[in-house]
Amino acid sequence: MKTRAVRLYGKNDLRLEEFELAPLKKDEIRIKVISDSVCMSTYKTAMQGAAHMRVPDNVAENPVIIGHEFCAEIVEVGEKWKEAYFVGEKVVMPPVLEYLGGVDTVGYSFQEIGGVSTYSTVYGHIIENGYLMKIQSDAFFSGSLIEPASCVLRGYKANFHLDENQNHVMGIKADGSVVILAGCGPMGLVAIDCALHGDIKPSRVVVTDLDEARLQRAKVFSRLKKPKTTALN
Repeated sequence: MKTRAVRLYGKNDLRLEEFELAPLKKDEIRIKVISDSVCMSTYKTAMQGAAHMRVPDNVAENPVIIGHEFCAEIVEVGEKWKEAYFVGEKVVMPPVLEYLGGVDTVGYSFQEIGGVSTYSTVYGHIIENGYLMKIQSDAFFSGSLIEPASCVLRGYKANFHLDENQNHVMGIKADGSVVILAGCGPMGLVAIDCALHGDIKPSRVVVTDLDEARLQRAKVFSRLKKPKTTALN
């Protein structure tokens, strides 16, 4: 099967190319990428090339497909997975394959799978480790946004404060204040949503941005979400 993809060859060297994918193995699945959101780290990858920690040193000889925030449709299933996955199902995946013990990441490290492609091959080890996840959604773009949303959630969980006994407590403070700086872009809106509707709810959410149009959009978004208390400046 032929695919078209944007491949990275080195620093500031991206090429849109058509090439043949290897025949599907019995433990692999072929996907058709429908949507892929653009992450700032993809720009960083393009600027750094092989100097990026997730990009192989031999990328000039073995270019990788970029894009890691994607949602796709299954178009072909290898024999091993015919009872578990089916043509037409929507799927997403976490890009960082931690089980490999290194920094190998979809969208940075592999030659036959990445979000900026028409078709990609999901390797057997990705499926075996549970990284090919089915999603029930009316829209593919919402699947693409799962990865950036997870980054926002991780940021909330990584926050910490001290309680009245000076104990170290992870997460934001209940009935406290949350400030989201320059936070009216796509991930900023997710951060606002998490602050307003997460398990731990602050009493005040302050959001700043330099763009007045984005601020106004965030105000509308906040009203639609019926926040407990919101201040947008």
